[in-house]
Amino acid sequence: MNKLTTNTILQVCRRALAPTALVAALSTLAGAQGFGNEWVRFNQDNSKLVAGNSVGLGDTEEKDYMQGDLDKDGWTDLVCVRKQPFTTSGRRRNVLFMNEGGTLVDRTSQYATASTVGGDQGFLTLTNDRDVVIVDVDLDGWLDVVTCTTLTSGQAKHISHPRVYMNLGDDAGGNWQGLRHEDPRFPQLLLSNGSPSFPMFCSVDAGDVTGDGYPDLYFGDYDSGTPGGGGDMNDRLLINNGNGYFTDESFSRMTSQMLSSAFGNSVAVADMNLDGVNDIVKDTSLNAPQYVSVSYNDPENEGYFDLFDAFHDFAPYHVNIGDLNNDGRIDVVVSDDGNDRYRYNLGTDTFGRVTWGSAKTFDFLSGGDDGFASDNYIVDLDEDGWADVLICDVDVDISGCSRRAHIYHNPGGNVGQQITLREEAQQAGNGGWKGAVGISGSALQGMHDICAFDIDNDGDKDMVFGRCSGTDVWFNTLDPTPDPVGTPVCFCDGSGTAAPCGNTGGAFEGCANSTGSGASLAGFGSDSASADDLVLDGLGMLPSQPALLFVGNNTLNGGNGVTFGDGLRCAGGSVVRLGVQFPDAGGGASWGPGLGATGGWGSGDGRTFQGWYRDPSGSPCTSGFNLTSAVRVVFGP
Repeated sequence: MNKLTTNTILQVCRRALAPTALVAALSTLAGAQGFGNEWVRFNQDNSKLVAGNSVGLGDTEEKDYMQGDLDKDGWTDLVCVRKQPFTTSGRRRNVLFMNEGGTLVDRTSQYATASTVGGDQGFLTLTNDRDVVIVDVDLDGWLDVVTCTTLTSGQAKHISHPRVYMNLGDDAGGNWQGLRHEDPRFPQLLLSNGSPSFPMFCSVDAGDVTGDGYPDLYFGDYDSGTPGGGGDMNDRLLINNGNGYFTDESFSRMTSQMLSSAFGNSVAVADMNLDGVNDIVKDTSLNAPQYVSVSYNDPENEGYFDLFDAFHDFAPYHVNIGDLNNDGRIDVVVSDDGNDRYRYNLGTDTFGRVTWGSAKTFDFLSGGDDGFASDNYIVDLDEDGWADVLICDVDVDISGCSRRAHIYHNPGGNVGQQITLREEAQQAGNGGWKGAVGISGSALQGMHDICAFDIDNDGDKDMVFGRCSGTDVWFNTLDPTPDPVGTPVCFCDGSGTAAPCGNTGGAFEGCANSTGSGASLAGFGSDSASADDLVLDGLGMLPSQPALLFVGNNTLNGGNGVTFGDGLRCAGGSVVRLGVQFPDAGGGASWGPGLGATGGWGSGDGRTFQGWYRDPSGSPCTSGFNLTSAVRVVFGP
């Protein structure tokens, strides 16, 4: 956010709102409200998670999620893998949440206890799982589940190694039969000397690296030296034989440098350089080596990796991939022990490696990055076609749940542009909502993992929060086309008073500014004085220039307005300032909710809202400021 001192803001506003009566009426600076862009809204409803307290709402263990429609009923289900928090060997049971009409119900006992190992109870068997992927390993049309185990030295192979749960599909009567752990599908892993090893994996992803259509598995290693007596295994690449059985072919297909990891907290399989074959992205942290890298698959010899690029250093702790600027190239987001960062994929060099943009840090409306972070996700929360970013805060290696997760808004822009991602906020400090409307800072504290998917089948993404203190369910409630509140007045499309300098805007806009278009103001929420949830959204103002919302108890010239600077002023009578904002890159800013305490209106009162904003270019006029259109609201109870 562009930060100006209080004196500067006062000088700007006094110079613009020159009439003495108006300056006096706007004398109370309300900029401390600091409202952000209300781009998406969430409502918590924990009644939609049904499970015993210790594995449901009161689950205090380390958690990692993956979603998928396991029973093919059209509702997305949720798998939760669990372990004792932090660097411990304490094993816990996993949970299968089936989505039953928008409610997530623990159906582990019914559908996830079968196993090929005698005495094993599938998900109910205590394991030390830190990651999970849902993928159809045998291409039978049913999604299977693969877990990632760690810190289980000395345990039997079916406990210490990753577990493959096969989806049994429907029976002859069309009834889903659930998942079965099939131990032979995953091999006994060996050290370089041929002796058995105990995996200490921290991450897994699936993708076809050989070109046969069947998903292979890549595991990120979590150890340095020879911890736990199991030996330093490093990463492993497991190749699918075409029937959903895997063999370890790591060292025949990749170099030791590619496989070397200290703490491999995250991996991803994707075609990073757009040459038609899947590459492998990973981070390694804590001890040397410490970087984010890409191992490039050779398109001339698919399945064998011939090029390695460690392109990002700092102190990375998790990496995820996605297209942030809609140019068809895969970008990266990196959680970091310091400031989290993201890099744009700008193309490829002559060797076929991605050319990366500079490491960008996130923007904050208030506050900043609070240190250690973990899992991150690239997901479009507001369904506007531009992917947003979620970053969790609990370091899986070092205890502590005092930080909070961050939700970063992607405001969009031009395709291929290096867009700045920002954490919106209602106000500075711990008050109000953070990142997304409805979610407070305290609700984001101590976040192991977030899973964003459509729980209620209404077309937008909801979220499950896996926190140190329990599990929460949040539903996306943002109406993409909310009904406006109030009556638009004072627009410069020819229906009102003649515009200054002949400066005419478009329909329902204020007079045109130096961009060639006018700025508008619209009300959303409700006209209830007691609810005090009215939000005023301004669009088309000048990015990063101060913008002020003010309100009067009547309208001027019958709602047609009077000439004022480069625009038409419509809010008149007793006028009150409601806060200064600095519009985003698209010229947008929002004020509210909670304006009633400053505005002082009650049921039955009518008010006219309007935005004033700086326009230094001032073309075609020269006053240096302009006004948005206005909104007249008559408040009810």
